[in-house]
Amino acid sequence: MTGRSGRGRWERVPEARRQARDALGREPIGGDVYSAPPKRRTSPSTPPKPVLVASDRSTREYVLTLGSAATRLAVSRVELEAMIEKGKVEALQGAFIRVIPTREVERLQRSRSLET
Repeated sequence: MTGRSGRGRWERVPEARRQARDALGREPIGGDVYSAPPKRRTSPSTPPKPVLVASDRSTREYVLTLGSAATRLAVSRVELEAMIEKGKVEALQGAFIRVIPTREVERLQRSRSLET
């Protein structure tokens, strides 16, 4: 992309930084953060562990949030919500969020492994 001067926008950026350094009369603290190549993104961490919930005193169950369950199932959250609406996946309604029992996630993982 060129402006009226015919110079590309990315050619003007280093020049603007140089002018700013000259105007301040010093180098930026820690050097120019944009001169180094960008850092590599780290791989996603392991999914969070399931949370133990007790719906009543006799029943205890581990659950995952929709985002965590979607990560484990390798689907998007929107796809998982659609599966819940169609009745393919059981979800429990919490106070403010819906959660999925780990037994449902394991069932879906088993059914997918049988399909392939």
